[in-house]
Amino acid sequence: MAEKQSSTKSAKSTKSTLGLVPPARTSEKTAAARPKAPRPPRPRFRLTRRATILLLAVCAVVVTIAYPLQEYLAQRSQLAAIDAQNSALSNKVTSLQQQIGLWNDPGYVAAQVRSQLHYVLPGEEGFTLPGTTIGSEQLGMPAPTASPWYDTLWGTVKSPGASSSSSSAGPSTGR
Repeated sequence: MAEKQSSTKSAKSTKSTLGLVPPARTSEKTAAARPKAPRPPRPRFRLTRRATILLLAVCAVVVTIAYPLQEYLAQRSQLAAIDAQNSALSNKVTSLQQQIGLWNDPGYVAAQVRSQLHYVLPGEEGFTLPGTTIGSEQLGMPAPTASPWYDTLWGTVKSPGASSSSSSAGPSTGR
């Protein structure tokens, strides 16, 4: 019994005059008395009414703006394409105007007539060298074909879509 009195005295001595236990000793006793139980996980994201209304308002604004913004961007790209086409056409117009300026010069016209049409001035002798023509035909004469004219004709009957160059120039005589 003496032991009980000494333990109650030590318990009474730890209490203050008001009967309160100091906080340091209380936490030691409660920690030893209760084992720590795992707490249930709290939801990390909780959607409140204000947040829901704000989210709906933002979605409504995005949906309202999406189509006009898409149309605006499409029109800007069309405008850029038209500007590029316009600049290309203006460059072509400039080059054609320069060619018109050249053709208005009588000296340039005479040089082109002499070189392309093989014209000569009165008193000059004109000549051409064989094999120096630009095209595949020499002086407007059709090139001879290896096959006779009736083979070409029969080939057009068999496959009407395929036409040879000799059929457009007319039939050649095999004499």
